[in-house]
Amino acid sequence: MTLLTIVDESLRALLGEMLLPQVGKVFTATDVGEIQRILIERESPSIVLFDLNRHAELVEICREGRQEKIGFPLYMLALVSDDQLGDFMFMEGIDDYLRIPVCEYQLGVRLRVATRILDLEMELTNTQKELRYTACRDPMTGLLNHNEIIDVLQRRLDLPETRGHSVSIVMMDLDSFKHTNDTYGHLSGDNVLCQTSQKLLDLTRPVDSVGRYGGDEFLIVLNNCNSEDAFQLAERIRTAVEEDLPAVLDDEVNITVSVGIATACQGDSNALDLIGKADTALYEAKKDGGNKVRVAEEKPSANLKLVGEGENAGRLTD
Repeated sequence: MTLLTIVDESLRALLGEMLLPQVGKVFTATDVGEIQRILIERESPSIVLFDLNRHAELVEICREGRQEKIGFPLYMLALVSDDQLGDFMFMEGIDDYLRIPVCEYQLGVRLRVATRILDLEMELTNTQKELRYTACRDPMTGLLNHNEIIDVLQRRLDLPETRGHSVSIVMMDLDSFKHTNDTYGHLSGDNVLCQTSQKLLDLTRPVDSVGRYGGDEFLIVLNNCNSEDAFQLAERIRTAVEEDLPAVLDDEVNITVSVGIATACQGDSNALDLIGKADTALYEAKKDGGNKVRVAEEKPSANLKLVGEGENAGRLTD
């Protein structure tokens, strides 16, 4: 817990003696920029103590807190000369005020209340973060779930700097995964999915997004990535899955993947349309025997056909 004091020089010595026993760390700031720097660098819940002579700083900090620029809960306590000024402070967003001259006992009570409130706010904030994380994650693999990976793609397509280009997606699923489930059981199949998911995370960049699209199907959103780069990544994934066999029940399971790639072109702005292109490419890879990568042509087309590009690769075109 951080206590930031913005008080008149005449109060600092007196308050210093009162405040040190109440909190672990006390900072003193003189202007708004310094206040913001301390609050951001500390990255912890903070009590901000003002006196009536620093009203401008109080208003600014209140506004920053309401706009959530600081990122951590603040509790703002003002020292005022009369109740009318205290009421005005409440209108500006202050949490509490204390009349001058300052009573050490009352200040101690206010600080304990502030600390308790900040602890509760942080607990609530952490719970909300956990709920948001859980809501967008697949519970078994830890990857983004179906809805979230689609939302990530749509948000990426909607960005002005990436609209119409530099966004590629890789859609893949495990070949003959039903056989794995039937042979080793569903728990072992789940283990294969988890091992494959970790492999995808290891082979992609932090700026990319990996999701479990459904069942044994995965979707990867590649940021600032053209079709050639996406193809190279997909080939690395296909090779890694084929060569690094997952272990199940002390046995190595022969697992391969089929992959479809699509890259956004100038007219692409809908996530589901782009996924449809990648899914068509994936279907062609499966139809051609699996363990292959197919790339959809980078232009809208309703009639796609396969053009060969090697033993394990292909491109779809008109």
